[in-house]
Amino acid sequence: MARIINVSLALEKRGYPQGIETELHLKVCDSLLTENNGNFILSVSGGRGEITRGGRSDLQLDVGGLASLYTGLFTPHQLQLTDRLQSTDDALNLATLIFAGPQPWLPDFF
Repeated sequence: MARIINVSLALEKRGYPQGIETELHLKVCDSLLTENNGNFILSVSGGRGEITRGGRSDLQLDVGGLASLYTGLFTPHQLQLTDRLQSTDDALNLATLIFAGPQPWLPDFF
């Protein structure tokens, strides 16, 4: 139940694991918000992310798949198995490291 409305800002404001210094080249498709479409380079260093436009489309997904990856609901491998993500093997492994963390949860008692 998450919708990313600004891909660049969302990826820059999210925290990332310490000790990882890498770049992930991704392509995002969004049928509603055209400014979210395109290629992005996510540079991760010191637990922070920086986005620049351009790069290769090593990891391709729509904005819904990105929201699932961003929140930790699904791993890159799970998204690939459900055809929500297409990727090179190297980019898939990088995304697994970059977006590592616990799955989101919510107590279910009302």
